Amino acid sequence: MLRQISACRHSVFLRASTRGFHAASSLLTHTVDALDTNGGPVREYKRMVQDGRLIDDAFQRSIVSKLDRLYQDLLVFTPPPLVEPSPPSYFSKLFGTKDPERVTAPRGLYIYGDVGTGKTTTMDMFYTSIPTTSKRRVHFHSFMLEVHARINHFRRTHHAHEDPVPTIARELARASRVVCFDEFQVTDIADAMVLRRLLHEMFVCGVVMVTTSNRHPDALYANGIQRESFMPCIDELKLKCECVSLDSGTDYRKLVRESARVFFAPITQNTNDALMAVFARASQNARVQVNGELRFLGRSLRVPRSARGVAWFEFSDLCTQAHGSADYIELARHFHTLVLSNVPVMHMDDRNAARRFITLIDALYEAHVVLVMSSEAEINALFTGEFGGKKEGGCVGEEEVFAFQRAVSRLVEMQSRKWITSGRNDVLAEHAQRMDADTVDQVLATN
Repeated sequence: MLRQISACRHSVFLRASTRGFHAASSLLTHTVDALDTNGGPVREYKRMVQDGRLIDDAFQRSIVSKLDRLYQDLLVFTPPPLVEPSPPSYFSKLFGTKDPERVTAPRGLYIYGDVGTGKTTTMDMFYTSIPTTSKRRVHFHSFMLEVHARINHFRRTHHAHEDPVPTIARELARASRVVCFDEFQVTDIADAMVLRRLLHEMFVCGVVMVTTSNRHPDALYANGIQRESFMPCIDELKLKCECVSLDSGTDYRKLVRESARVFFAPITQNTNDALMAVFARASQNARVQVNGELRFLGRSLRVPRSARGVAWFEFSDLCTQAHGSADYIELARHFHTLVLSNVPVMHMDDRNAARRFITLIDALYEAHVVLVMSSEAEINALFTGEFGGKKEGGCVGEEEVFAFQRAVSRLVEMQSRKWITSGRNDVLAEHAQRMDADTVDQVLATN
């Protein structure tokens, strides 16, 4: 239902993908000498360590060195032009046709491991260092929404017997010969059945893929319906991407704990008063609109309270009703700050609400939204992994527990002062910076 994207959104997707790709041969015309001027992932990593922006980590260094190898391979790689397939002739139908010649592209990288270990940071280092515009970095949730939108558009504008997947794969390849996916995961059959063919066709077109994931490819779509049909996709992923683990045992998001107070637990009258105070400060005491409507993609979302880019929702408004990625992404695009009140402790009985909560956090995180939240318990205790008062055994609910660990790691980072000062709410950023300055002054005054 959420994938029935409007014609307006379709046209944006299609315009972006069908622009003439006249620079295939110039995708990576830079020689290896460009390393001296542009630098690669290794050089950028060293610079960030020297500047104090990163802690030197042997596990991260090993991943960065592999990304640097791919970077140098791409510098000397010239992808052949993509040619539209010709309509089959009488003789080709009679005698058959040759399979299209495969493009020998550099092997990509599939980076997996625990939450907060630096997978996204290292991938982003690689992405920014590639000297080409024929590249794309996208969260996997958003990518799949786009793919389903393209399929829906294709089916409305072509004959029923025509296959949309090869055409969409060529469109994506024309726009971006290097694709970086953040948080690669497969949880439902609709995505699994599309991906098994789409990734194959993209690889045939010579697309180079780098992706992060919390799961090894062999664990993707675990226990999913008709998983055996998805296995060829896993095999091809492992063939086209080197699978490397980034498990240093350190969650760097949790190291950034100097919190500017935006998360409150447990829920009390004092907590509610604090939430009201933050909402007033974040919105600069602007006039509050009650029960406004956010209209997008032919649908609407009721916003209980909003003022100057700040929205206030109860947990039940967003996570116990039928909302999904498209709703949360639009919410994150429209508001720079979100107040989420009365988040309960969730059990396996509440797995649907927990899944929506995880998807909401992913959307807010990707858009760097400032989240102000009140909850029944501290972040690490919000999901129990219990069902009917008992611990779940086996693999039932394993996906939810695993995904919630990632959400917890992101929530920890989102309450840090660093997150708030670099966020989209100037008032809260200035307030957090002032708190930093006050802390320094207090330290100096005592020495």
